[in-house]
Amino acid sequence: MKKCIEHKLDTISEIWSHFIWEYDFCKRTIKFTDEVKTNYLADILAYFKDTVLIIFDKKESSSYSDTFSNHISFLQSIYVQQDFIDELLTIFKCGITKGHLKRDENYSLNRGIRNELVGHPIRRTLERHLISSCLYGYNSNENKISYLLYHKNKDFSFEIREYLISDIILRHYNFLNTYLDKVITKLKQILRNYNKELNNFKTLIERKAFDVVLKNTSRLYESIFKSDFIYDKASLEIVYNRKDEHNRYQNLINLFYLDLGNGISETIDHIQSLIKPNTIEEDQLIESEYIDDLDESPEDRNLPISCQYELGKIATNRDILNFNFFANSLRTKCANNQIVISELKHMENNLNNDIEYYTAYKLIYTELNKH
Repeated sequence: MKKCIEHKLDTISEIWSHFIWEYDFCKRTIKFTDEVKTNYLADILAYFKDTVLIIFDKKESSSYSDTFSNHISFLQSIYVQQDFIDELLTIFKCGITKGHLKRDENYSLNRGIRNELVGHPIRRTLERHLISSCLYGYNSNENKISYLLYHKNKDFSFEIREYLISDIILRHYNFLNTYLDKVITKLKQILRNYNKELNNFKTLIERKAFDVVLKNTSRLYESIFKSDFIYDKASLEIVYNRKDEHNRYQNLINLFYLDLGNGISETIDHIQSLIKPNTIEEDQLIESEYIDDLDESPEDRNLPISCQYELGKIATNRDILNFNFFANSLRTKCANNQIVISELKHMENNLNNDIEYYTAYKLIYTELNKH
């Protein structure tokens, strides 16, 4: 049970962080209010996953107080997760209200137990007249919740109420499965629509004018503008207008097109993996393999190993002393490569000009990748 719920929460979290939160196209399909913009949904999902352990992991009790404490945290965690489900259904516009949930016995029965024993052990009318009171039972144990209920409808004679923990868990599991699936179904529909738009855009990239490509990138794939040096829209427009002046500018535009096409293809593949998920074990394997690859970028793997260190340093160290130190090392290693020597000089003369500095830097990368 726990693995299944955790896997579904991970799926929601992945779609949220990699798609809904990242792209305006996806944001527009949900209730993306100013409150949601604070990204409190990420906190909900983390809290949700933490409370899964409290509900589905059996707790050992060595005393009456341990049992009491475990039962309270167990019921309260169920209550919290019910509220989280209501929040997810609202944010993702699933068309299910609190009223719908109240008509679901898997929701209402468990919530009633929690409200009687934990939420409102003493209930009064607005006029402060007593309605009911509740007393935790001494015969409760790890497998059963028991309490005494005194209600005005029975002249405050006690009624023993007992519930098996396994029944409460099963109801909550069915509740979570039902409504997490509804959330995931809605999210997958969003991904299908986004996937269709990306595929259409991908076929047009090489055929449309650069300004049209930028406009559609802003609409569908704006994350690329933050993915590399001077990939912001304003810088790209300047570089494109200068592409006939020098190869460094055309090279940057070529790299942008290459990264845009590759990025969209990878995103489409990611969407397909989420629409048609693997088993949990396969997902975990894929994730571990992906993490292992993060230590080294594709660019770095292709570079001559002796140049990686210096290029990494001049990408971020732009004060004159640090630049000269690492640039001189590169000059020594690439003494016969006039493009590298010339572009290093251009970088040195433009330490404070992002466009000039990084177009030259990227041309050096391209040049060294040829060898």
